Amino acid sequence: MRITLVLENIRGGGAPFSAVNWANAWQRRGHQVSIVVVHPNEGQGADFALGEGVTLTRIDVQDRAVSSRFGALRRLWNCLSLLRGTIRATKPEVVLSFAAPINVRMLMACIGLPFHRIVMEQTHPGMESHGKFWEKWRKRLYPRASALVNLTRDAHDWCQERFPVARTAVIPNPVLPPATTGQPKRRGRLVVAAGRLVEQKRFDLLIAAFAMVAEESPDWNLVIYGEGADREWLESLVAGHGLAGRISLPGWAGDLSAKMAEGEFFVLSSGYEGFGNVICEAMAVGRPVVSFNCPSGPGDIIRHEVDGLLVPPLDTEGLAAGMARLMRDEALCARLGARAPEVLERFSLERTLEMWDALFERVMGEGRSR
Repeated sequence: MRITLVLENIRGGGAPFSAVNWANAWQRRGHQVSIVVVHPNEGQGADFALGEGVTLTRIDVQDRAVSSRFGALRRLWNCLSLLRGTIRATKPEVVLSFAAPINVRMLMACIGLPFHRIVMEQTHPGMESHGKFWEKWRKRLYPRASALVNLTRDAHDWCQERFPVARTAVIPNPVLPPATTGQPKRRGRLVVAAGRLVEQKRFDLLIAAFAMVAEESPDWNLVIYGEGADREWLESLVAGHGLAGRISLPGWAGDLSAKMAEGEFFVLSSGYEGFGNVICEAMAVGRPVVSFNCPSGPGDIIRHEVDGLLVPPLDTEGLAAGMARLMRDEALCARLGARAPEVLERFSLERTLEMWDALFERVMGEGRSR
């Protein structure tokens, strides 16, 4: 089968990581795989490695500021024409795209072309708005897709109420074994968190929650890996709580899995997630997770009282109580951590590929998109 993937970039977050791993796996299985990257200069870090035989084409369809509505329409037309020609050149049987604005562009560019089109949402659509224009066209064009894929059941149900797509599926991101090998080296009583330093991650609530338990747990520290626009504000919150010596924000970690393994447990304080890949990374190295049960992902990944603890969304006191339980109860922390690596089997690459196989069979066996 000839499969073409349309992505913003192949570096950085969970969507590119998952897409590249699926692309490489499909190529190993004998499929002809092409990737079209539409925002090649965005994202952090180096590009993820592509398997030999996976074709990569970089184009630039980034929106740029224009002085008039006519100019904006002309710019959009030129971008769609470039994308349409690039996709056609790969001669696909099925095209997959990831993330709402890219999904809409792909569906616009491929109107009338004779192949299947699958769109995948990488966040909970109800938690982010991409502007009136893209939201309007998402509502109009998603029903024309061959299938709509979500990462979680919660996001799937939300979309089903709003986008009447004939074929749908829930396919989580795959979890791969950590690169970290050998016996993890703990750094004493350490709590680890990680993510972009932006409002979505609600590290302000994590800092407040840690402050609630800091006095009764004086030998515990918190490290938050990541970078972002909220750094100065978060540092001021740490200083305001008098915890500059116990809460650190060292920036991005080169080997996040190794840094996670240095802690006793991991905490996720996000207001919302697309899936929560960072949860899986922590569990893969045997660390239990305390997390807000936010939309969407934590409730799909964490089995409460089995391999982690779920607390109500945005409940700072609940988050503090969850952390305090693991700080006080070493046996509980060890028991949850022992079950955490089962995430590697529950969300293995092979399992997610089986889900894609089932969807491809449904899509290829029925009529093409309009």
